[in-house]
Amino acid sequence: MKVLLIDQIAKVNYKYTYPLANGLKAAGADVTVVVDQKKEKDKCLCNVVNLYNTDEKNIGKIKKLFNYIDSYTKIEKMLKDDHYDILHSEWFTFSPIDYYFISKFKRLYNIRYVSTVHDILPFNQKLYDYKYHKKLYSLADSIILQAPENMNRFASLFPESKAKTVMVPHGYMLDYVELEDKEKAREYLKIPMKKPVFLFFGQIKKVKGVDILLKAVCKLKKEGFDFYTVIAGSVWKADFTECQEIINDNNLFDVIKTDIKYIPDDEVKFYFSAADVCVLPYTDIYQSGVIQLAYGYRKPVIASSLPAFTQFVKENETGFVFETGDVDALCQKLKAAISMQPELEAMGMRGYTLIKNTLNWNDLAKRIVEECYKC
Repeated sequence: MKVLLIDQIAKVNYKYTYPLANGLKAAGADVTVVVDQKKEKDKCLCNVVNLYNTDEKNIGKIKKLFNYIDSYTKIEKMLKDDHYDILHSEWFTFSPIDYYFISKFKRLYNIRYVSTVHDILPFNQKLYDYKYHKKLYSLADSIILQAPENMNRFASLFPESKAKTVMVPHGYMLDYVELEDKEKAREYLKIPMKKPVFLFFGQIKKVKGVDILLKAVCKLKKEGFDFYTVIAGSVWKADFTECQEIINDNNLFDVIKTDIKYIPDDEVKFYFSAADVCVLPYTDIYQSGVIQLAYGYRKPVIASSLPAFTQFVKENETGFVFETGDVDALCQKLKAAISMQPELEAMGMRGYTLIKNTLNWNDLAKRIVEECYKC
């Protein structure tokens, strides 16, 4: 069975795509992965082809659009020359173009089309996206969703394609975890050695709730708690202005460090190793790779009460849950974490054990082969 797996934003998504490709290979598939300009294979055991420039920051929208079309043209040649059985994609970056080519591929090359759905609809949804996502999902032979609630959300939005959905969760990220000594990590980041440290890590979008975290931090500081917070990640189709104003207006500089930039892979270990707790104050999410990374680093998680989180975050066992969007409730959970410092390490270890036992990539990939590729 020959599989062509496409990931247009592998630079940020490879911790899903590469372990999946390896798991598919272990299940007997012959896998080629088409990605963006990510050159490092990062433990991927399959053939990798660089085509897309979707995530390049120094290229304009018009050039990206032409590259997107050209990349699909090259994929068509691969399908024609190498006779793949499965086309498996993960993103619809320019959904009308995705639809044009994928419908053509299905018509001409007798392939089975499988779609992993990270975002049911884009958070920066364009006017045409619903129409073309609906068309693309109708083309799919199998649709992979990654959380139980996503099955419900998808069925509500696209009932005509509901029967094709399969729930296969995001696998763990243990292959990409590099534990670092906490003191060395804090020294590297130049943050306090003795204070409890909260970490927000990942792309900063409006739905990620960084403003909610900052407002809770403000309350915590006013009440005299001794703590520190690190916010690290690049801004995605938004800006940091509102959040920076909260920091400035409330003089939070002594309790917060902001690294608002892309964090290179070789520095990720310092952020997670330096933290005591990871905070995910999102107001909406389909699923989260960051939670897998947090538990991979044996860190407990404070998360909003979204189903994508509550399937993993168990109150006082693997972390803490607060009502989505509620600043006061988040503040209370930050206080709880500070008061339970001696127990945080055990909480993080329980989270690690949970994902290690339930989110093994080989097991998940075998399910995809059996339930999605062979149907």
